[in-house]
Amino acid sequence: MKLLVVDDLFSTNLQVTHAVQDWQDCRTKWVQYPENVKNALKGETFDLAFIDLHYGRRKATGLTAERVISDSSPSTRLVVYSNEQEDNRVLLLLASYYYFSPFAVLSKSAPDEEIRAVVGAARDGRQAPAFAAGGAFNDAAPLIGQLLKRESDLRIWRSLTQHSERNAIASKSYVAAGTVSKFADEKFPVVEDIRLRFLGLEHDVVRAIVQQGGEDVRVPRLAPLHAFAMIQAEFFNDPELDELLAGPRETEMAGGVRRRRRFGRRHDR
Repeated sequence: MKLLVVDDLFSTNLQVTHAVQDWQDCRTKWVQYPENVKNALKGETFDLAFIDLHYGRRKATGLTAERVISDSSPSTRLVVYSNEQEDNRVLLLLASYYYFSPFAVLSKSAPDEEIRAVVGAARDGRQAPAFAAGGAFNDAAPLIGQLLKRESDLRIWRSLTQHSERNAIASKSYVAAGTVSKFADEKFPVVEDIRLRFLGLEHDVVRAIVQQGGEDVRVPRLAPLHAFAMIQAEFFNDPELDELLAGPRETEMAGGVRRRRRFGRRHDR
């Protein structure tokens, strides 16, 4: 059983290695950054990959590692291995399930027995244990598709990380002001759904961010979207999203192994 650990901290590799040390058929390999995953896969196949979501100030996130592994080694099962305190964890997890259908999700605070349970399930060809199945994220994954229906949506979200006034957002996003208004009406219910399901952001926190950036009274829904975008800026600015929007993957199951092929470029911009 060959395990790949993708994390900027070597201690994470030690944690996984320690959890499976009594299993002689298990060995681990550590890769520090998502950009190095492709080289690690050359001439070597892994059964399971533990993937962190955040890598400090680097632009690449765990989505890059997931995409490279899904393209280059589709038989490798993915385990999202993340810190529960990371601000962008929710959107990255939802995107992981929307685009890549990981085998399991584990907190970095998970004890050795939970790590062993996930590895053991993969080794025996069973489904992930219920505690690691990521049911809530899997069920809510389509919300990512609603946040990012078209490539212009991504441009507007990125502008919202810095601006809250409609005309400024339109200018930075290369769209008409009316498009921004329609965007706000379309995305506000989706953001509220994500917030209520996972984030629980307090109203006063959102208001504080809104007041810093100002509020466009013509489009009042832009203010909470601006606050949301600022909090989730690392996700929206992830360059991997450009790749994923240009060619989303369709999941096919063949003998329990993920197979991915591209849809055509989306035209609903």
